[in-house]
Amino acid sequence: MNERTTLYRKLAYVGIILALLFPLNWLAAPQTRDSPGGKLAQIREQEDLGQGDLGEIDPASEAAKLATFGLRGVAAQFLWNQAIEYKRTENWTALTATLEQLAKLQPNFLSFWEFQSWNLAYNVSTEFDDYHDRYYYVRRGIQFLEQGLRYNRANPKLLWDMGWTVGHKIGRADEKEQYRRLFKADDQFHPEDRPPAQRDNWLVSRDYYEQAIEAADSGKGYGKKSPVLFYDGPGKSQMNYAEAVEDEGRFETGLAAWRVAEDDWRTFGQRPVEHSTGVILHLADEPYLTDRVAQLTKELEGMAPGLREELVEQRRQKLTEAERVAIDTPEAARTTEQFDLAYQAQSAIKVSGKDLAEAIAKKTPSERRKALALADELARAEIQLRYTDSYKDTSNYDYWMTRAMFEQTPEAVEARKLIFQGRKTAKEEFDVIAAADYYRRGLEKWRVVLDAFPELWDPDGTTGDDVMQLILEYNKLLESNDQTLPDDFPLWQIVEDFDAEQDLAQQLAEHKQRTAGGAKPAEEKTPADEAKPEPKPEPNQVDEQPSEEQPTEENKAEPKQPEESQADASPEDAPGADTSEADQESSDDK
Repeated sequence: MNERTTLYRKLAYVGIILALLFPLNWLAAPQTRDSPGGKLAQIREQEDLGQGDLGEIDPASEAAKLATFGLRGVAAQFLWNQAIEYKRTENWTALTATLEQLAKLQPNFLSFWEFQSWNLAYNVSTEFDDYHDRYYYVRRGIQFLEQGLRYNRANPKLLWDMGWTVGHKIGRADEKEQYRRLFKADDQFHPEDRPPAQRDNWLVSRDYYEQAIEAADSGKGYGKKSPVLFYDGPGKSQMNYAEAVEDEGRFETGLAAWRVAEDDWRTFGQRPVEHSTGVILHLADEPYLTDRVAQLTKELEGMAPGLREELVEQRRQKLTEAERVAIDTPEAARTTEQFDLAYQAQSAIKVSGKDLAEAIAKKTPSERRKALALADELARAEIQLRYTDSYKDTSNYDYWMTRAMFEQTPEAVEARKLIFQGRKTAKEEFDVIAAADYYRRGLEKWRVVLDAFPELWDPDGTTGDDVMQLILEYNKLLESNDQTLPDDFPLWQIVEDFDAEQDLAQQLAEHKQRTAGGAKPAEEKTPADEAKPEPKPEPNQVDEQPSEEQPTEENKAEPKQPEESQADASPEDAPGADTSEADQESSDDK
């Protein structure tokens, strides 16, 4: 290689570099007052991706990034390790300083703000004995999220976490009575124009949830959280506020709060929610969709009456003998193997709308287009109904709507008043006899509420657990006076269904033994029991009515045995988790 070749190569490199300056300038030229800048600068402006668009610009943060000389990731990892070590050794001062340094290096890393806020409010705060110190670190966790919101303006995820922490950590902690009082008196947290009546942690939580929803609706995403668990925040916080003020004896305020909660849940039910598949749902449309599916099914089957039954029978004939036996065996009598076989058999003989439409098209070609169109519409309605039901179950929508409604009834308000007076009498006057009488009358009112809303007997709801807690308080008062729950107690069924810890298992067993000689007392039979349909006779089984001499389920005299212990319920979701964070909401929330 001679010197001329080397020179030519160098000139070629220079030419390539000069040529690349033009596309680089077109792409990366900075924005100025007189120029919109290059393509990247214009995209940043359009998508609000500049630091000034994301949030506050902190000169100290920018200087810290430059001071790492391109090793910001290494420096951040080192500080994370230091923070973990300081937490392990309970060096809270050093931990706080380290978190401040991390905030300078990673101002737009949302998980940092979420994790460290949770760490301060939920983990560090529990290391102290005095509730004032614990509240201080709860507030530090909230302040950490506030700081993150300065760097990430109106971010839905951080706003949602603010709503969760302010609501649940202050309103659900063991020290909630003290925390709520300190929060109301916290002048540094509340803006000057916030009225004293609005300083309740649940109302502030609701406000943050609404800000998060407004930010999400403006186009900013809310991450991987389930949409129903993201949007139901205001309604749940409003309900928690209503319950909290009633526990404090402010029943008129509580009644007004329940009305607002009902409006919140109705608004939520009408809100368009995008399913993970892209289908837009409205939770309140479930009754309409149910009727629509039934109407389309009836219309499709009406095109060829009896054809569906023929197809089912044809497919049934193709089942194996074991599958036919399994599907004909009542569920209560099936073995584990038969359950699997029955599931397979039911799937095999199922006739979808499309199957029925194709059979109609073969039988009556002139009806082909109409049948297939109906089948397509039916399939879309079934999918939308299935997704809606799934999201309603995730958010427990039906229960919370029912809760907001029944809490406004005079019987529910009176029940809460009587229980409140019973607690006050026991705590301040030490009169357990009078306090127990208040509880007795309050629980009788709760029975009236449960009768009016049979769905509240559902073990998946939380009302039964709440009433069970009241029963335990009542029983404790009775025991202090050497008494037990009487046989005519109207809520024995709640004890049977919701006493997960088996605190009253012995009393329940003794009650059943004493009442086993006759019919089940009327007050023990729940509306849910009455609403249960009679079991349908199995195929080839004669449906005979019992004669007067034949014993029925109501007059059998065999004593019932106490039920086995029930499994404990799991708590609801935590912030940051998509269950749901779930979420799971669904359940720890009340």
